[in-house]
Amino acid sequence: MAVQIPIDMELKKAFQELQSKMISTTQQLKMSDMQIETLTRQITHSRLVQKEIAGLSEETKTYEGIGRMFMLQPQSAIKQMLADKVVKSTEKIETIKNSKNYLERSMKESESNLRELVLSKKQGK
Repeated sequence: MAVQIPIDMELKKAFQELQSKMISTTQQLKMSDMQIETLTRQITHSRLVQKEIAGLSEETKTYEGIGRMFMLQPQSAIKQMLADKVVKSTEKIETIKNSKNYLERSMKESESNLRELVLSKKQGK
């Protein structure tokens, strides 16, 4: 015969909430990592293009890709656009890292709250 252990509904509910929160947080952390990786690649690409443009003479025609077409742009405009892209991507990476840190802290806090709940239930028995 199997001995049934009484299940504390409060603990069960807390575990379910923690599990759903951990799943959603893990998904958000993965998305943040993918966004950071994409932005890092974009920064690397922009810096590589900046190096290539720096080696060109001022008379060389440069074009900016816009959708399916290319528009003639002065080199200074393209250099500025690339510099802006690097700055914006760097700022966005910092923002994503901050939100990622917040998610990790909230997940740890939830785990510690659940541990405290379990300990208080054990001590109460």
